[in-house]
Amino acid sequence: MITFKEAIEACGDKPRTILLGNGFSIAQAGAQFSYANLLERSGLDEKNPIRNVFSALKTCDFEEVMHALQHAAVVEAAYNDNAKASKFRADAASVREALIRAVRSVHPGAKFEIPAIQLETCAKFLDNFQSIFTVNYDLLLYWVILQRTKTHSDGFGRGAEVGGFRTFYADAKCNTYFLHGALHLFLGNYRETKKRIVTNATIIDDLEQTIRTSGQLPLFVAEGLPLQKLAKINSVAYLRRGYQRLKEVSGNIFIFGHSAAANDSHIYGALFSSKIEQLFFCVHDAEGLPEYQERLAPFSARNPDLEIFYVDASSARVWG
Repeated sequence: MITFKEAIEACGDKPRTILLGNGFSIAQAGAQFSYANLLERSGLDEKNPIRNVFSALKTCDFEEVMHALQHAAVVEAAYNDNAKASKFRADAASVREALIRAVRSVHPGAKFEIPAIQLETCAKFLDNFQSIFTVNYDLLLYWVILQRTKTHSDGFGRGAEVGGFRTFYADAKCNTYFLHGALHLFLGNYRETKKRIVTNATIIDDLEQTIRTSGQLPLFVAEGLPLQKLAKINSVAYLRRGYQRLKEVSGNIFIFGHSAAANDSHIYGALFSSKIEQLFFCVHDAEGLPEYQERLAPFSARNPDLEIFYVDASSARVWG
């Protein structure tokens, strides 16, 4: 493996892009922020019938379960079974409350809970890249790019604040994309993507208020299979645009904190069909290198001219 500094030098003057995975967040918060983890920390007991709905639908998606319960309530009401309709509506509300509990359990409550020096160190790390893509749901990247608003933009700054939200504009300056949605992103009435901004004590408080009072859940791509994820991505203009931008990447790309697992093969399919010339895959543990090489091999066969380098992730010192 090579060091992060050597990797940057190997890029020359060609553009550099980074794709962030869960390892980026684990290195800071020490916990994997994922839908599966949220479900485990939701407070919904294994014997709770709501957990059976998650299992029956084969999903960890809170929104899918909530909508299923809401639809069930409508059906029961149509059959004049008001008791069951009321039960399903109450359970749908319980799903929202469970998501709130889970988020508060696994996520830092505010930006200032992360030492300022670590935020600045991470911002300097990201300064090495002209474009940023992430498959993470959490707010860590959002907080870091606030350190560099003139360098990194998420495309939500053009419009006016309305009710605690800013809307994404396709023609706004944007070089930071949340490929699978994020905790602070929501869909509007016309399926436009909106960003929740701080209006109360913390953004977590604002998210809790939005989830609880409006019944909205954050925009997440929580589906398990790549084709299911692609279907969700293609159904939302913001996600579709980010995925298209990923397919248009050129020059050099760094992958940090991502396992190249099969359930994200749509990401690597896009990358290996793009115009990138060199791929720098950051590895946390050298013993796992053969496994990563094996996972990337099927994609490498599609683009044999693409050079792949393996980088010692610790040498990047992302959080200091």
